[in-house]
Amino acid sequence: RYFFTYLLPHSAPPALQPFLGDILNATGDLRYGINETLKAFEKVLHLYKSGLYLQKRPLHLKDYISLKGFRTVEGGEYKCWPSYSHLGCLLSVHSAEEAAAICSSQSQCQSFIITQQRTWTGRPLASFQSSLTDLIPDANTVVYIKRSASSGERL
Repeated sequence: RYFFTYLLPHSAPPALQPFLGDILNATGDLRYGINETLKAFEKVLHLYKSGLYLQKRPLHLKDYISLKGFRTVEGGEYKCWPSYSHLGCLLSVHSAEEAAAICSSQSQCQSFIITQQRTWTGRPLASFQSSLTDLIPDANTVVYIKRSASSGERL
């Protein structure tokens, strides 16, 4: 009951919350049995893993400078919810575009990196930073910096 009522709907991306609310209500009203609940969750999982839940929205990645082969020094993180890390803001994303949309929606976010870490669904984790710290070489990483944050700074 805790999983259905509190954890699942609030940890899901906003676009998936109505689907999860429908599952919660149908299960609670006993309109869904085990098989219907499973099918409904499989549909939500498919939408989540494929990125089909992402709504057509303005492209945010154009507002970022990408620097391939670099990452930021740790220490500029801020905390957010629901983060995979208690030390900073580490969120599951479908793509760099979704990470840019998240960063753009948070005033303290100045840059992000798509890490090599993956969730159990295969989605990459993005680390969001609040300050521009020194860049260090890392062949496997790309750092995305808000253009407004980088103006006036020498990259």
